[in-house]
Amino acid sequence: MSLQALFLTLFSGLFFLFGFLVVRFVKAKKELSILATGLALIIMLGMLFFDLIPEIIELTVTLNGSKAHKILFTLLFIGLGVVTLKIFDLFLPHHHHHHKDENDNLKEHNSHLFHVGFILAISLVLHNILEGMSLYIIATESVGAGVLMMLGVGLHNLPLGVEVASNMELSKQGRKMQWGMMALLSLSSFVGGLILFFLDSSLSDFMMFFLVCVACGMILYIALFELLREIFSYKNNRFTYFGISLGFILLFLMTFFE
Repeated sequence: MSLQALFLTLFSGLFFLFGFLVVRFVKAKKELSILATGLALIIMLGMLFFDLIPEIIELTVTLNGSKAHKILFTLLFIGLGVVTLKIFDLFLPHHHHHHKDENDNLKEHNSHLFHVGFILAISLVLHNILEGMSLYIIATESVGAGVLMMLGVGLHNLPLGVEVASNMELSKQGRKMQWGMMALLSLSSFVGGLILFFLDSSLSDFMMFFLVCVACGMILYIALFELLREIFSYKNNRFTYFGISLGFILLFLMTFFE
């Protein structure tokens, strides 16, 4: 199961590659990005309520301490996951879609990209390493939950990859950086999984509980503060509802056949 979990971390990072390829070969970039966001939101919410939260409850049974202490540590570690992603997001360029003039938006984003280029690369890579570690932990507990998380994280990475690649296309400097950035982003989740792959045998029950709670916090942050905000930005776009509907269908199929 550890090898399966490791491969899932690799697949989640490859969605960045898909985003880069979309920029080169697909014309309807905006529509695809909106659909992927709606799909990712439903998958992640389903994973939270049907997999992560039940898994946390099950893990608390193996821990010593009172019920109050277990609840306190659960909330504390979930909060740590939320805060950790928030800190990393402070160093990332603002990648939400806004209703602005397209040229103004691209110029603003492109300018910001080259001012924080090094920080951008490091922050994205570290962000994805943490997500890869979370995905690995979840997938070793349940392959079905791991697949759901892989899809959710991957579909969140897809529009980000599309937007980063689109803005890097604006200049010759951006085009030179594009493939190097693609490689870093695509493999960083796998690196996170690889770290835990070699440490797997030394993880205690408490450490497993800690990592699953942090993973839950990270997924909660992405779903509520990233994807949901995107959904509201495009609430009048039909592709939003196509993505949400597809998410419910996929979630039902994944749960039914698990």
